Amino acid sequence: MNSVKTDNRIKPIIVTPPKFIEMPNFKEVWEARDLLFFLVERDLKTRFQQTLIGVFWIALQPIIQVLIFYLILGILVKVPTGDIPYPLFFLSGFVAWQLFSQIVNSSAFSMTSNIGVITKSYFPRLVLPLSSTIGSLIDFFVSFILLIILMGLNSYPITTRFFFIPILLLLTMIFSSGVGLLFGALMVSFRDVKNLLGFILMIWMYLTPIMYPISLVPPKYQILLSINPLTSLVESFRWVFLKTGSLPPMSHFLVSFIMMMVIWLLGAVYFRNMENKIADVM
Repeated sequence: MNSVKTDNRIKPIIVTPPKFIEMPNFKEVWEARDLLFFLVERDLKTRFQQTLIGVFWIALQPIIQVLIFYLILGILVKVPTGDIPYPLFFLSGFVAWQLFSQIVNSSAFSMTSNIGVITKSYFPRLVLPLSSTIGSLIDFFVSFILLIILMGLNSYPITTRFFFIPILLLLTMIFSSGVGLLFGALMVSFRDVKNLLGFILMIWMYLTPIMYPISLVPPKYQILLSINPLTSLVESFRWVFLKTGSLPPMSHFLVSFIMMMVIWLLGAVYFRNMENKIADVM
């Protein structure tokens, strides 16, 4: 049992094991918002401390990715993207994937990488993956600015479709956070999940139409891609940025949304179940 001093009185905080199925305590998370912002600031400082080019490392990753895939798929393989330049086509989908993969990775490793803090004091553990999620938004906005510049260079205007971006951004964060919480909880019990996560994300990227248009996939296999919630998100981002094609069918959106919420609920409940056990097994 820990205690905090408030108004010259000692207010006890009783930590009890979670039930078999129990959601995280969001009231505790809100009360720990100062800690949340401190962790975001700490992570950002750690990332860019003693680096040569600092924040420009964030811009370097999407630039290198665009150059590599443009060379291989845009020039050598010549993946058809219609009238859309391949670098613009790729980056319009990559911004969503980059946000997803970074949130998943940072959320999944948030507990194991902070084991020293966890074993010394009590705080709502959900603050750790949440701080990682907020920090990943910095990378998204840098890639977003690069995309806007590339759009301007290719005479693609900013349209009213950009009003959909906050909705798509929120959905991507919810889904990514759910996957990250799920893998973070699994890492507490199974250490080889750390190695497995990299392979899963690599395969997941190839099964998402980021580097190729979904029209290249035979119709009988497109239904398999629609099961992947990232397919709807990537296609929607591309619809916003490039003003081409149409939004995915509402049925695909509904299936994706249901899967996102189910995965987030599973991740949140499993994370809550495992957060008090990490000190005993790590």
